[in-house]
Amino acid sequence: MKMQFEHISVLPQEVLDFAPESTASILDCTLGGGGHSRRLLEKFPQATLAGIDRDALAVEAAAGCLQAYTARTKLNQASFSELQDVFNNLSEPLFDYVLADIGLSSEQLARPERGFSFMQEGPLDMRMDPDRQQTTAAHLLNTASEHELIQILRNYGEERFARKIVAKILAVRQVKPFESTRDLADLVSSVIPRRLQKKGFNPATKTFQALRIAVNNELQELTELLAQIPIRMKQGGRLAVISFHSLEDRIVKQQFRKWENPCVCPTDLPYCICGEKSLGRVLTRRPVNASTKEVADNPRSRSAHLRVFAFEKTDL
Repeated sequence: MKMQFEHISVLPQEVLDFAPESTASILDCTLGGGGHSRRLLEKFPQATLAGIDRDALAVEAAAGCLQAYTARTKLNQASFSELQDVFNNLSEPLFDYVLADIGLSSEQLARPERGFSFMQEGPLDMRMDPDRQQTTAAHLLNTASEHELIQILRNYGEERFARKIVAKILAVRQVKPFESTRDLADLVSSVIPRRLQKKGFNPATKTFQALRIAVNNELQELTELLAQIPIRMKQGGRLAVISFHSLEDRIVKQQFRKWENPCVCPTDLPYCICGEKSLGRVLTRRPVNASTKEVADNPRSRSAHLRVFAFEKTDL
């Protein structure tokens, strides 16, 4: 078993470049190994940083990475839905810059015992917080109904072969319960016709993504984060979100647009009567992607999409 926590932060320069010039308070909602936080604290030597991650190993690794900045940092293990408790402990702070790097870390994928990767043999776990979460991917596969599994694969994985994959899962689990990542990856590969399998794209990718999202309640957690952030921003503060798949990116894009233009009046009215006020503006009309060089150095960054919102109205 690996002892060190290794994670390569994606879009590191872009994250720095979008921070407001006068940044004095930072919230890193996904510490990972602390890479983004360290760079931000280096750039803003007077700034303080609050950091959270739902993965205890990530918080521990970040504490080591940020050891030189202990006086300026406060780190907590928490999910997005627990942010209010964190804010309460920090005396309801306001932030200049909030960062959320959504999804899996390279470290989580690299640890077979976490069960996130279809490339390595391991238990079907997929919990980001195994100490506090009860439901594993194996539990879902072995106990969920046909309808529930189909909905998970369709809604969270956008898997076109969801029904066929679930039918095979139901047949197999009657003989032997699912326990390993390899069992599931091999099953999915056997169901999807080879002629329809994309070159360089593992056929189990969407199924693993769907189960991981379901196990960790990821889309609901992201929605909760976006609901809580506006009232925690200073005037001129910015929120930067990095996502890795279309479901998350769509949620972020739609929320940013709503913040910028919340008016719900009929288009034929000459002026707004709904009273909804814009919170600011979207700084990234299209997502910012990794450079060719970064993708070559860190292939995982290929899927990264960065969107940034600038808050100019805080009278919520």
